[in-house]
Amino acid sequence: MKKLKKILWICGRLPSPLFSGDALYSAGVLRALAETNEAAITLVGTRRSDQSVGEHILNLPNLICLDAAPARPTGLRSLLSPLPRDAFNLGTPELQQSLQTLLQQHWDSLVIDHAYSSGPLPEILRQRGPSSICYVAHNAEGAIRPQIASSFGNPMRRILMRLDAEKYRKQENRVLQAADVVTCISEEDGSYFRGFSNNVHIVPPIYFGDASPPRQISSASPRTLLLVGSFEWVAKQRNLELIVQGLLPGLQRNGIRLDVVGTVPQHFRDRFDHFRPHLSFHGRVDDISPYVAAARGGLVPDLLGGGFKLKVLDYAFQRLPIFGLRNALAGTTSEEQSAMFLAENLNHLADVIARNIDEISALNQNQTALFELFSARFGVEAGTRRLRRVFL
Repeated sequence: MKKLKKILWICGRLPSPLFSGDALYSAGVLRALAETNEAAITLVGTRRSDQSVGEHILNLPNLICLDAAPARPTGLRSLLSPLPRDAFNLGTPELQQSLQTLLQQHWDSLVIDHAYSSGPLPEILRQRGPSSICYVAHNAEGAIRPQIASSFGNPMRRILMRLDAEKYRKQENRVLQAADVVTCISEEDGSYFRGFSNNVHIVPPIYFGDASPPRQISSASPRTLLLVGSFEWVAKQRNLELIVQGLLPGLQRNGIRLDVVGTVPQHFRDRFDHFRPHLSFHGRVDDISPYVAAARGGLVPDLLGGGFKLKVLDYAFQRLPIFGLRNALAGTTSEEQSAMFLAENLNHLADVIARNIDEISALNQNQTALFELFSARFGVEAGTRRLRRVFL
């Protein structure tokens, strides 16, 4: 019987619950790797909340999950650390203690999942022994963090974000110098990381949910678009602010609604109350299928931040046509983009939406084509093949 590869997977925020892109990506990769039945994975990290870790992680074959209590905000103390704020907060004493014990064992691979998981890097390097180190990148942090910081109008917020962005860049560089292998989500990110490593693998997201059965959009379907996301991070809120300001006037003029599903702070909701009923916030939900059924398309209009947008998979596998900005669709191919309704900026996107929202035949043709293309590239089987090349 073939001996299982021993992998210690260090994840600052455990991928549970599945309400954010980083959780969805990590959970998909872990599922595909676990289902090879060739790896024994020990997953260690902090819980995102006081809730227990979900069965989608605990029930994976050959995987043990060791969870630490959620990280608590440390206020301004992180400013005095060379670590970015997330990495400082997530490197809790409880997590550090667990790692010190685990690192005394033999491991074939040590995985640092996301730059925010790299706070314990000195301890990892001190005790790594012959283990290889794999950095699982979710974004090219050194490239996107400065861009996000510069988008803020408030001078103090912009200064703090720029400081944190520089810390992220330096910390990411430290991880890249230590890593034997780097995985990233898109070819665009791969081009960035090849400037630091000669062993970079592209591992696109692996869809974790259930695929929708065939559906048909009809003229009776509400003239509504769906925007799914997690908007708790200030950068995500800034993105949403730019989207609402840029798109809602045009949607309102053309009688088109936008449903936003995901956690949005109340003060943000109140600020855009004047767009009701053309803008509705529905908060976090366990099942997006009712909102999918009540929409003619999914929206991908992100202006800030690079990387693959995980909501693209939700839309495609739920058989929703996609309306979006071309620059926001990093990680998708030209063939996949040909099955979407795309624009170069928000003003043009509003026109694209207005022109196509009632083109029922084109909507159905695109959602069918995109489902087939994504099923071939983002399913568990494809992900397993890629991960074998990295770990097994």
